[in-house]
Amino acid sequence: MRTRAPLRSRRAVLLCLALCTVGCNQRAIESWLTQSDGSEAGSLYTDAAFSRAMAELKKHAPSPVEALSLLVYPDHAVLQARDPAAPKTVVQYVYRSGTVSPPVPVKLLGTGKLDDNLFPLDSVKIATIPKLARDAKVKANIPEGVVSRVLLKRNLPDTTDVQFRIFVTSQRRDATLLADPSGHPIE
Repeated sequence: MRTRAPLRSRRAVLLCLALCTVGCNQRAIESWLTQSDGSEAGSLYTDAAFSRAMAELKKHAPSPVEALSLLVYPDHAVLQARDPAAPKTVVQYVYRSGTVSPPVPVKLLGTGKLDDNLFPLDSVKIATIPKLARDAKVKANIPEGVVSRVLLKRNLPDTTDVQFRIFVTSQRRDATLLADPSGHPIE
């Protein structure tokens, strides 16, 4: 009799966990799991850590970098860029803990043209990302909010402009702030 009760309890807990994760907002789960506020010494939202990360990524990506996107999280960064050896393909580099992964091919989806989506990474002031992350947290005015990610890419299909999108998340609400390629906020 004792073995049945704990087994039932475990099944109930597993069922509850399965039901909870099915109905939860992915961004909320992401923010709960990564409770970084961007102020930690190792966070890529600090100037020194971000500079190191970008220097490492630029060492590994062929120059000049024709980027599809740059995605910066508190603990890692993902650069997707054209592979000059195969101009119709994109490869992805991931920076984490001081190292960059070997390039991995990216599966491209959609009907758009690759050339319309790419932009020269050097044409954007990427060094403004740590400041944008700090400013976004303040402007979002979410006391428990954290910057979960910063995305840099073209604003297609609306415009061909390259934009920073800074995502501030919390358990209660989310905010997205936009900035132009120079790092100036877009109202």
